Formats: sequence, structure tokens, C-alpha cells
Amino acid sequence: MSGPRQALLVALLLPGCAVANGQAPVSLSGAVAADHVLASEAGARMLRLGGNAVDAAVAAALSSGVVQPSGSGLGGGGFALVVEPDGTPHFLDFRETAPAAASKDMYQAQGASSRDGGLAVAVPSEGPGLAALLERFGRLPPATVAAPAVDQASRGFQEGSHLTESLVDHPPMGALFVQQGDRLTRPLLARALKAWGATGGRAFRDGWVARDFVAAADAAGGVLTLDDLRDYRVQERVPLTGSWHGYTVVTAPPPSSGGVAILQMLEATDGVPGLPCRVEAARHAMADRAVFGGDPGFVNVDTTALLAPERIAAIRADCGPTTFPPEHYGSVETREDHGTLHISVMDGRGMAVALTTTINTSFGSGVIAPRSGIVLNNEMDDFTTRPGLPNAYGLVQGENNAVGPGRRPLSSMSPTVVLGPDHRPVLAVGASGGPFIITATYQVIEGILLDGMSALGAVSAPRWHDQWLPNVVTVESAEPRTAELTAAGHALVVLARPFCSVQAVHRLDDGTFDAASDPRKGGEARVVTAASALSPGR
Repeated sequence: MSGPRQALLVALLLPGCAVANGQAPVSLSGAVAADHVLASEAGARMLRLGGNAVDAAVAAALSSGVVQPSGSGLGGGGFALVVEPDGTPHFLDFRETAPAAASKDMYQAQGASSRDGGLAVAVPSEGPGLAALLERFGRLPPATVAAPAVDQASRGFQEGSHLTESLVDHPPMGALFVQQGDRLTRPLLARALKAWGATGGRAFRDGWVARDFVAAADAAGGVLTLDDLRDYRVQERVPLTGSWHGYTVVTAPPPSSGGVAILQMLEATDGVPGLPCRVEAARHAMADRAVFGGDPGFVNVDTTALLAPERIAAIRADCGPTTFPPEHYGSVETREDHGTLHISVMDGRGMAVALTTTINTSFGSGVIAPRSGIVLNNEMDDFTTRPGLPNAYGLVQGENNAVGPGRRPLSSMSPTVVLGPDHRPVLAVGASGGPFIITATYQVIEGILLDGMSALGAVSAPRWHDQWLPNVVTVESAEPRTAELTAAGHALVVLARPFCSVQAVHRLDDGTFDAASDPRKGGEARVVTAASALSPGR
């Protein structure tokens, strides 16, 4: 007996995984932080089988699409940042693209919606993206990695509180599930997941699942074609890096706007105390986002200029006690939980993965592919569909982000890995929640690495958010520093419901892991013990 079967037998004899939230985890083998406990457990299962951080991240993503479908699934797309144990980074962009029949003015017609129905659907790319990620960096076969998700979809799972709340807001999405006693099953999705595992994702390019997507979008008035799916290509891009407090921060390049913004904020606020300073940096970063952000395959996104010492110094100069009107922000004159999940993983060898996937807003376009039971994204709303008007997240976006055939819309997804002075990964982090992703990820990085907070303490702490427009600072009701903001002249909006979910895995100095999933979404991390002894090396 050899290979995965032998690994499985050995894994059954190993200690189980410890719950990371609520206790001090001790592990030499890896940690998985997803926004649902079953997704974290799916990833942990791969580590116990001798898989690496990529195997765990993909398994967790597939599971999340089963048990947390309001935020993610195979009808969407995403970004993956992989950092090898020696610090070598890789970035895979499997963001959805506009169909070939899409046009800049397609949403100007009466009744044309970029948020609901078939015209809202961009080319679904998570299936090919996760397959490419696994083929490029994983160790286990696709069918093995998909097995936990197949099992959950077939045998069922108990409905979590986040899913319950999402279904209250979107009752038609109850059609995704079959109730069996106290468990929910998804037999259609189980078949699609098996097809993903059996074909290495090819069924999502030109097989029956791809045809199911096209038929569903067409029936809902969309323009998606089979050629769009066949022609889709996963892009490997060069991640952005920056220096901060002796660390190297590795993060997402365009078409993400989050990586640039996070680096601007970290560098501009370095050594400057106070919350008002951080809010000012966020306002500048988000104004720059609106002007410059777009698909680097079609427009010039000058990240060098945005991260130049002169630009950082200009932002830092505004980190004073008062704020400014909206037109002050941006380095040139301005022209104008949602449906996402994040998974952070580190394994015992030192590999780190930050994986963010999305269908955009909750339950995406609301279009369900009938044979596969997969919800299709509404990623077209992340383009500038109506110049000067905000999208579903209140973001006003620029001409660089206009709709065009094959273009990838600007994204707030910000998967990030921080390297220590030894150039080995020490933190994998990211979030869900639209533009809130950017400021939340920034705050958790500061909390863990600058303020010395535990992973759970940092992801649980009250948060603030500023995105330049609208001209307000959004704070959670528990945020204790609101007096500082009002004294600086900020108008505040206090949210009773949490607005973002962060997952983080921190490698401590002794090689153990501190992992946490954000309690706002009911997540629970897993730390695995002794699995790394199964097979050293990739």
C-alpha cells in the first residue's frame, strides 16, 4: 500500500486537530483559518493526509462553496497568493472577466442590471483557477482534495447562523438545498464537485458544467457563451512587496486595488500614532484606487508611482489632527459580507497561502445553474458600469475600470503574506467584505505584528472603515475611539451589524501556529498536529 491510501491509514492513527479559537494552539504541522468550521476542517484533513498548504486551501475553498454559498462558490473567481518556505512568492489571478459580448455602455439601457440577473454574470473562473493552483503548487490529486466538499454536499451539514441570516435576506436561495432531517444536502453540487475532481476542472471550461452555466445565464438575459469559458486563462502575476518594521509585506497586484492601498497605509502610518492618521491614509489610498485602479492588461496601473517615497510622504503629511473635504484626496484630480470569503493557511514546512474568492454580493447575481446547483456571480457590478454613480458597495470608480470584453474588474480582495527578517512567512491574512477588506486586513496586520495581539484578539477587535466616498467613517458599535474621530472633524456611521470577516494564521517564533477565524461570521480555525511527519518535501 502506498500513496494517498497509505497516508490516509497513517492519518487515522495520528492525533486530531485542536480548535484554535479560544485556546493557545500548539502545532508543528499547520493551521487553516476559513470562515466556516467545516471548511477549516476540510483543509485540516488535507494536512493530515500529508498535503501542503495549497491542498488545504483548495479543499477549504471547495467546502466553503458548499456550506457558505452566499459568499463563495464555483460560480465566481478569486486570487491566490502562495509563498514558498524560502519566501519565494507567486500570485495567481483567476478573477472573472467580462464576456466577449460585453460593452462599455451595456448597462445604460432601461432595465439593464449589473447586480441581478444574467447581464450581471462575468465569466465564472473559480473552477479553472483552483485547478490551476492545485496543479501548479499542490501535492494531492484533485479528487482527493474535493472529497470533503463532495462528502458535505452528499451527506449534508447543519445550517450555520451566517447561512440562516443570508437566507432570511434571500429566500429564493433556499432552492439550493434539500432538507434531510436536521441537515442540508446539495446533491446537484456534489455531482459538479465530483466532475471538478475527475477532470481537474476541465468540466468547468467546456464540459457539462460549463454548458449549464451558459444556459442559466442565457435564460436570465445574459451574454455569457461557451467560448468565453473555453477562452478563459488564469494569469500568474508578480505580487507587490513593501518593507515595514523589518518585515516584508507581500500582497496582491492589480487588478486588486487592495495590495497597493494596504502598502500605502502601512508605510504612511509607520511610526505615526493615532487613529485619525490611519483614517487619513485610508482616504488617500481609496481615492487613488478610484482614479487609477483597473485591469493591467488594458490600462496602465502605475504601482511604482503610487508606492513611491514621494507619494507616501504626501499621504503622511496629512496624518494630522484634522480631516479634509473629499476633493483634497488622491494624487491627481478625481473624476468621479458580502459575497466573498478568505482562507489563510500555513503548513509545517513553512509554505503560506492566502486565498480569497468571491461571487461579489451575497448570492451573487441570484442566478442558479439548474444542473449543477451553482450560484453565478454578479462581478460585472465591480466595473464602472455607470460613471459617477456608486456600485453595490458605495464605491465610485474611474474610467480605467470601464466594462470591456475580456477585462477583469477592479477588486478589493487583498490576500497578503508577511515575511519575517529571515524571509520566511510569518503571517497569512485576508478578508471578505467588499472594500472593507482593505482596511480590515491593514488593521489585523498592525494588531498582530505591531501591537502584539493574538490572532483571535486581532480579528475580533472592533474596526473602522473609510473609503473616501461617501464622506463618512464607518465604525462598529464597539469601537472605543470615536471621540478621536469626531474631534478630527469626521462624520461617523455606526453599524450595528459587523461588516467584514478576517482570517489569519501567525507563525510564532517557536514554530507553532496561532490561527483564528473571525467570530463575526461564525468561523473557527483548525490547527493540525503531527501531519508534517507523513511526507517531508513537496
